[in-house]
Amino acid sequence: MPLKLVKRKGSGHYYVRGAVRGQRVYETCGTDNQEAAEAIRIRRESQLLHQSVFGVAAPVTFAKAAVSYLESGGEAKHLGTFDSKTGRWTSLLGQFQETPVGKIGQVEADEAALKLCPTAGPATRRRHVYGPLCAVLNHAAGKGWCGRPVIKGPKVKPTAVKWATPDWFAKVLPHCGPRLRRLLVVLAYTGPRLSEALRLDWDADVNLSERTLVFRRTKNGEMRTGHVSDPLLTELALVPEAQRHGKMFPWADKCHVYRPLRTACRRAGVPYLSPHQLGRHTYATWLRLYAKRDLRGVMEDGGWKSINAVIRYSHVVPGETAKAVDLLPTVIVNDANVKPIKDKRIRLRRP
Repeated sequence: MPLKLVKRKGSGHYYVRGAVRGQRVYETCGTDNQEAAEAIRIRRESQLLHQSVFGVAAPVTFAKAAVSYLESGGEAKHLGTFDSKTGRWTSLLGQFQETPVGKIGQVEADEAALKLCPTAGPATRRRHVYGPLCAVLNHAAGKGWCGRPVIKGPKVKPTAVKWATPDWFAKVLPHCGPRLRRLLVVLAYTGPRLSEALRLDWDADVNLSERTLVFRRTKNGEMRTGHVSDPLLTELALVPEAQRHGKMFPWADKCHVYRPLRTACRRAGVPYLSPHQLGRHTYATWLRLYAKRDLRGVMEDGGWKSINAVIRYSHVVPGETAKAVDLLPTVIVNDANVKPIKDKRIRLRRP
């Protein structure tokens, strides 16, 4: 007999009861909503029919789904690394390595976020846990290994955009070494992310005669060419020609930049700004403030893929409607003989 929905005495939830090709079922739907319970009944009946024909397949683990996700071109960042000594995965893969993808839901995601990032804020938890977890689960759902995940990350309050003024650079640059000074000028006048700037190669990416810098590996996967303006050209020309080979900057990892930058800010007596604020934020803000570029132009110049990514810089200058408003007709009457009408209060009567 086919499956049907029933209710047990003393329980508000619907239950699925019946048999499909000899497989008897009597289990709760976990909901008192009839439409949701009906959807669960249909899905369960289809699952039992499939199992009766093809057999019960072993559940796909999160580790297998993650490997498939990476092989299809997914991003490995924040998923974790394999420790050869312990034979275990660290980070997110270590938390869900042998867990079936169909068993990972909101509760499991929240527990993993608290365990992996106990002192981190909402933005860090979304970036390190919820984002990569949902990416793998969505990939698994596309393969038919589980249903689409319904997992919500913590809400992140938008923060104000911080950027550097020309006066900030005038105070900080004298306290920087030649390489750090060169990096800050590259960030401000071409707007790369720190990791993109550190990958610059003199031979492959820099052409001073044509005044171009090529950023080959960007966040959105598209190559971007930056123009070398006069201040940047002057800074790069200070490097002896014999030294213009190999990597432009010596730091192997972007975390090695933070300490000398903090030291320079402290000596200059100015607030610390991160390389991202000195690069992406400052570049976009200067394009709006000094070059008078509109949001579409900022998006194209900085290599942003969506206009939504540059909306945050719209507040820097008035919109294009500012000039239009100045052209509207004047309706204010400046006549001393005209007496203004006094406002009369309207009294409401009770019914």
